[in-house]
Amino acid sequence: MLSQRSKILAQYFYIISVIFICGAFFLSFITYNLITPLIIGYKLYSIDFYLWLLAPIAFIFYFLLFLFRMYLNLNTESFKSDIIKLFEITAISIFLIYAVLFMFKVTYVSRLFIGYFAIYAFLSLIFADYAGRKLSLKLKRRGYSIRNIVLVKGDKNSAGAGRGYEGRTGAQDGRSIKDIILSSEYLGVKLVKEINKNDLNGLNGLIDFVLNNPVDEVIFDIEGGEIADIKEVTLLLEEKGIAVKIPTNFIPFKYSKVAFEKVGNYPVISFYTSPEDDIRLFIKRLIDITGAVFAILIFLIPTLIIAILIILDSKGNVLYKSKRIGKNGRLFTFYKFRTMYSGSDELREELIKDFSRDGIEIKLKNDPRITKIGKVLRKTSLDEIPQFYNVLRGDMSLVGPRPPMPDEVKKYSIKQRRRISMKPGITCLWQISGRSMLSFEDRVELDLKYIDEWTIKLDLIIILKTIPVVLFAKGAL
Repeated sequence: MLSQRSKILAQYFYIISVIFICGAFFLSFITYNLITPLIIGYKLYSIDFYLWLLAPIAFIFYFLLFLFRMYLNLNTESFKSDIIKLFEITAISIFLIYAVLFMFKVTYVSRLFIGYFAIYAFLSLIFADYAGRKLSLKLKRRGYSIRNIVLVKGDKNSAGAGRGYEGRTGAQDGRSIKDIILSSEYLGVKLVKEINKNDLNGLNGLIDFVLNNPVDEVIFDIEGGEIADIKEVTLLLEEKGIAVKIPTNFIPFKYSKVAFEKVGNYPVISFYTSPEDDIRLFIKRLIDITGAVFAILIFLIPTLIIAILIILDSKGNVLYKSKRIGKNGRLFTFYKFRTMYSGSDELREELIKDFSRDGIEIKLKNDPRITKIGKVLRKTSLDEIPQFYNVLRGDMSLVGPRPPMPDEVKKYSIKQRRRISMKPGITCLWQISGRSMLSFEDRVELDLKYIDEWTIKLDLIIILKTIPVVLFAKGAL
């Protein structure tokens, strides 16, 4: 419920922010025409020439606010961190606006005008954030759209259990359920009653209270073994039309996120570690397709040159094909430019025994299997170009854990196998954090960190940071 209210409130903030951005656009136009003629002697064209810019500007800012997951947490402490994010959003937006102007070859839009707009846009976003927070809190304190909540405490929260309620913590941020409710005033939730299930008149008192007072939902903060105790009460609450929430802290998942859905008519609680947000995964796929198409077109001529050099350098196929493990154990054909002499795979097991630190991967600085052109291709990462075809096919993504070989996966521990729970990619966190200089264990930890913290924003950051890493061959063997 709280997450849904956060998302709805965030949408209002996105709309308000875009309205303020449009205001910043007109303010920039006025400022330019008032100040600039005094300096350089001429004004902009009439406003009609620039109005078309409002559409891409509104879309860019709205999309980035959504991408950065802004306004999902509006407590007092988050305002300072919001300012940093708003600065990043403004900087990226201005860059994209310049890209739009360059794409459509628009030369009459002054750079100084865009400069004024950048300043006003940033200030307007801060003002929209601050004013929105104040307005939201003011409306809720006046009783607008308030949701009354009753909290029922279970065995773990009773004094007889030797542990007070305040010691009970949530799974995500160490706060109790009560603390979370009390800090969510801006969402319009209000704790109107606390009841201990084990008190003399506990659950009967709950029914009496909801029958005689306005209550929107009841939260049962209980353990798994107490579910049967509240069965009859939840049915009575259902009959009265009151929502019932039961936190799942009693299920000991360590990394999982939680989703509630239906399988047919059966309500189920889903626990998952790899990303399952269909909308964001769809956006990720669109980025993959767009990026792969652009990369294939950009590297078309270099691909032909590399192919010729490989043929001239040594005997064998231009492309190296191998079976790799994709998402959750799916097998697919992986493509690279051949960088080794033919038959080198037969030496792999022997080299693993002699030179592998972990028994899984081989990283030799002067690997005798690598051809002359292969050394250059690996150093510059140009051998990875054919993998854009894997991305286009859907076997891989632009960003994700590197795809392992089947024999590597057989040697994985249970924890390490979680790195194949997401679609593999061309680049990931460890590619921008040391590449071949990192141990296998370090790379697995970074892959798992990526899976746990994945967002579209993180993908874009990794892609941008990969470019200088590749250009300067940082960490490559």
